[in-house]
Amino acid sequence: MGPASNLKKELVLIGGGHTHVQVIRALTMQNALSGIRVTLISDESSVCYSGMLPGCLAGLYRPDEIEMELRPLCNWAGVRFIKAQATRVDPVLQEVYFQDGRPPYTYDVLSINIGSTARGMETPGVTKYAVPTRPLGLLLQRVHQFETLNLSRGGPLRVVIAGGGAAGVELAFAMHSRWSKRFHPLEITIAESKSSLVNEHSPRVERIILKYLEEKGISHISNCRVESVDETSIHLENHDSLSYDFLLWATGGAPPQLLKHTDVETNETGFIRVRSTLQVVGYENIFAAGDCIDFVPRPLPKSGVYAVREGPILARNINAFLCNKPLKPYRPQASTLALLMTGQRNAIASRPHISFHGNWVWWLKNWIDQRWIKKFNPVYLPPMSVQTDVKSEENIGEKAGMRCAGCGAKVGSTILANILDELIIYDREDILVGLSDGDDAAIIDIPAGKSLVQTVDGFRTFTGDLNLFGRIALVHATSDLYAMGAEPHSALVNVTLPFAEKQIVANDLRQLMNGIAKEAKRLGITLLGGHTSEGAEAAVSLTINGLIDKNKAFRKGGLNPGDGLILTKPVGTGVILAADMHLKAKGVWVDQILEGMLQSNAQAAQILAQADIPSVTDVTGFGLAGHLAEMLQASNTGAKIELGRIPRYPGSGYCLAEGITSTLAPSNRENLKIRWDLEIDAGIDTAILFDPQTSGGLLAGVPPSRIDEMILNLQEVGYPHTALIGRVTERKRHLKLS
Repeated sequence: MGPASNLKKELVLIGGGHTHVQVIRALTMQNALSGIRVTLISDESSVCYSGMLPGCLAGLYRPDEIEMELRPLCNWAGVRFIKAQATRVDPVLQEVYFQDGRPPYTYDVLSINIGSTARGMETPGVTKYAVPTRPLGLLLQRVHQFETLNLSRGGPLRVVIAGGGAAGVELAFAMHSRWSKRFHPLEITIAESKSSLVNEHSPRVERIILKYLEEKGISHISNCRVESVDETSIHLENHDSLSYDFLLWATGGAPPQLLKHTDVETNETGFIRVRSTLQVVGYENIFAAGDCIDFVPRPLPKSGVYAVREGPILARNINAFLCNKPLKPYRPQASTLALLMTGQRNAIASRPHISFHGNWVWWLKNWIDQRWIKKFNPVYLPPMSVQTDVKSEENIGEKAGMRCAGCGAKVGSTILANILDELIIYDREDILVGLSDGDDAAIIDIPAGKSLVQTVDGFRTFTGDLNLFGRIALVHATSDLYAMGAEPHSALVNVTLPFAEKQIVANDLRQLMNGIAKEAKRLGITLLGGHTSEGAEAAVSLTINGLIDKNKAFRKGGLNPGDGLILTKPVGTGVILAADMHLKAKGVWVDQILEGMLQSNAQAAQILAQADIPSVTDVTGFGLAGHLAEMLQASNTGAKIELGRIPRYPGSGYCLAEGITSTLAPSNRENLKIRWDLEIDAGIDTAILFDPQTSGGLLAGVPPSRIDEMILNLQEVGYPHTALIGRVTERKRHLKLS
């Protein structure tokens, strides 16, 4: 018998906005998550701090200096992170639905902090030609893309900003600072539909702004609503059309699509109505904050200032609700101090009846912004004990009881049967007895002339997104079969899930099995059955059956001196996962390796089989050097590897230079050093060779006359990083690295 878990409820946060990052930090620091599993769902793995965006556009900050990395924050807090687009919430069933078709995610308590989208995107031509200012990360990307495409361009540049207000004015100042030396002349025009350029500020502040605009040669027009946009012009009501080379759409906020497909009460413009406690009107277990809300007690501007100030009260009220304690009303200030960038180290301070400007205002703003964003930087987060899905077992209470071991430590039959019934299973005629039959074992009819190929693989979870984890686990497990030239046929699944209440176990199993089944169907693999058990953390292992024509298997041997060594996918997954665990990986790095892990080796194996390439292996846990050494040993040859040619995932080199390594890397290095004669040119760093890979690529020995052909063919079918990384040599048990 073992201790039961006290995981009782699911708290789901949709959106990684300025309010939710505070909720995660506050609840963790207050140790308020005992018995609660928290999941953050966001379509971005890093978000930009809006207060520093104009400064970044102006060149005062690097993009990474204004980003809040959500993955490290969640890892630090023990919060699950799911990178996905939520498209709908059913407040009655208490489920969140997704764009990618994964199963809905069930919650007990929900909080929404998804900001807003640009208003007026339905205006003809805007979606195609304009650059919206929201989301902020996309704005930075589009500006960078424009610069990249116009690197060699000099001469004039016409920039039009549709929309005034503080946002439009700050953008105009920022783009002037960014491009005034690159393009000449630079013409910037602000087109505002209202009579005043910044009607949310006092007349004195507007006069100061107009003075700065005049000094910089930035023009503006008012009372001009946009009617349509084409490739070169913006057409205005009651005004001549404006020609542009770059059009920024800064027209204020509109409700995101999620709110349009969620049956909760909204105001006339579509924003969620919330009470003073930040609870959604009509649903006490749903909270919302930031730009996506309509605060019922009184209207609030769509400003990051309010989103930031709602954070502490939202964290307190979510915790109070979960603990059945009274909630506290949010009482926003009657007015706030706005600090507006002028594009340089200078700013304007605006508050009703008070205004001032100068360099010292920028230093004040910079100090406030830097102080706030540092709270969420992994470097400055206070050290916490290692978090897992299973919380402390102290003071659980008698109701939790004790968990049985042996066959009693399985997922309940009701939960299992319901979830298996939901799965779409790839059907094969040669499965005589399968999952749907309910027998004790599967029966497979092996076709004449075929041989059965089997492999088993698995690992514990490395991401809180169990649907994604299931997909990667299936793709990874099939890699050994593709490395043998076999066609995956069927699979048995062994699942371990953390101790938890029934509804949480059901949620986990549904997400995980759907991911496995989705990839199995895509690859033509039939799920035969499997086993479930309870444990300290989620883990999956899969036994994969495959079929192959007799005498047509790829083997590790068969290399000949002069053969080229071709690698189909980048390496570096091990070190980036290690960096992610230590809160040192950028979200984009993790996103890219996860995307790479989802890429099957099926098409690569097909290309190699069609070309009768006999010597193939896959690169996984033993690292590139370890699996290459197996090929060389089987072939009784040596090799010369050019380290600079090895394709690597972005960020892997930085992580290795920082001394970050996977825990398996030293063993991989030691094993090769004992068994092989390594000849290394001075100054060469070989760490990437020993990095263990999850769902890595194929490594093949290709005759010299076919190297270019194979690289081109592999790149054309979807392996763009395929590269020649070295050559096979005569010398045995020898690796030369240069």
